[in-house]
Amino acid sequence: MDRDTFKLIHSELIQQVQCTEFNLKRIYAAMKKGDFNDNFNDLKNSNLGVIARKLKDLDYSDNLPEFTEEEYKTIDDIRKIRNYWCHQCYLDFSYIPDDNEREIRFQEIANRLHYDELRTYDLFKKTESMYKYVFEKYR
Repeated sequence: MDRDTFKLIHSELIQQVQCTEFNLKRIYAAMKKGDFNDNFNDLKNSNLGVIARKLKDLDYSDNLPEFTEEEYKTIDDIRKIRNYWCHQCYLDFSYIPDDNEREIRFQEIANRLHYDELRTYDLFKKTESMYKYVFEKYR
């Protein structure tokens, strides 16, 4: 993979995790009693980890969760994926002084990027569907 393709896929992955985070906020706001906008704004400055915890606590509060434990594990995986691609990925190859070693490491990371981009896309689409379902059920 070349650097331009890497940057494009990286950008798409970041978009997907941002949209997933937004969808989780919307799901929380719809499920929580009270005004949707107030509930949504309660999470305005929250990171994905906080949002996931609050959503899970709310979701399990009636012993009839909308998401399974496996789905919450996937959400946590998305948090880890997001953290890596936002805070670490470029550092893992950019400062390797040897050109050959740097390219080998870059290609390893590029393969991981492609894999993670597909995983984040699947969760993004799932949270889109879940939001529609939850909004209809709770509003």
